[in-house]
Amino acid sequence: MKRLTVLIALVALAAAMLAVLPGCDGAPEEKAPLTFIQFYDPECPFCQQMEPIVEDLRSEYEPKIEKFEIINVTTDEGLAKAEEYGVFITPTFFILDQDGEIIDKISGATTEENMVDFMEYGISYVEGEDAEAPDIETEGGTQQ
Repeated sequence: MKRLTVLIALVALAAAMLAVLPGCDGAPEEKAPLTFIQFYDPECPFCQQMEPIVEDLRSEYEPKIEKFEIINVTTDEGLAKAEEYGVFITPTFFILDQDGEIIDKISGATTEENMVDFMEYGISYVEGEDAEAPDIETEGGTQQ
């Protein structure tokens, strides 16, 4: 009986803690209506350089945005998508609004800090905040 009382008290305490922690009210946080797309080629040295940065972005931003997509341009489907978006070099990154319109684009490798600025700009843009596009330098390509 004593164990049951302790168990009930612990469950009640956990429930009370969840009720006061931000983002833990049981309701899912609304995702920003933003799509991130990376076009890559597994043989591309710049794509390989960006791989850990993109994985960090995925873990940080995939829960915050509608879609996080990585497209391999060496497949028929990936090549068709690259042609659709006018991609000529890899890696190339896009952020799109809810209507599929391009908000911003980066072609070439860059730093993690620049990629975070890129993502934050996209989120601010689709949420209606007045944000200025980041000035991003790249290696192996240029921002367009």
